[in-house]
Amino acid sequence: MIVTVATMKGGSGKSTVASCLAVYWHLRGRRPTLIDADPQRSIMRLAARERALGGVAVIEDATEDAPKTARRIANAGGLVILDTPGFRSKTTVECLAAADFLLVPVKPSPFDVDRMLDTLGFLTERTDGRRPLFRCLLTQTTRESVISRHIRAELAEAGLPVLESEMTNRVAYPEASLWGATPSLISWKGPAAREIAAIAEELDLLLGSRQAAA
Repeated sequence: MIVTVATMKGGSGKSTVASCLAVYWHLRGRRPTLIDADPQRSIMRLAARERALGGVAVIEDATEDAPKTARRIANAGGLVILDTPGFRSKTTVECLAAADFLLVPVKPSPFDVDRMLDTLGFLTERTDGRRPLFRCLLTQTTRESVISRHIRAELAEAGLPVLESEMTNRVAYPEASLWGATPSLISWKGPAAREIAAIAEELDLLLGSRQAAA
């Protein structure tokens, strides 16, 4: 299974989402592989710090071969989280084409939503003509704020599926990254770790349904 995290808007928390999911599933015994295909190397920089993402297997490959590596691991029964470049490139196209599931982080702002809508076709079009199963994830939100509710409603009106869970704007995320960690490694029962668990468990239900259908 390949979970590709992708967006064409910077600052949406793409690498944070990818690393948090990888660490959560690692702690639950899933042993995922996290592939950093983004030339900015955000994941690799985290993995080089003291906590090293809790021992998650991390591969750096910002070339067009990254999806091939992901598929090889997935075909052997592994779970792969693929962190993509935040811009259009051949590597991005190939990473999107390899996705079994596409997760699109979206900040709750009109500018981010407009950008996401502008690039939705690029994100979801595949060379085989099929649209991958995908969900949007609201990130850096203030829970139950007017803007978050409005953006959620706007996405739903556009026919875009959105996870019920959100990644709220918490200092726990950048603080954990100072140590090369995620909130799940720092405080398993803390509010940030609980919301990561909620996102991952919601995805598990979707991924389980997809595998059963296959």
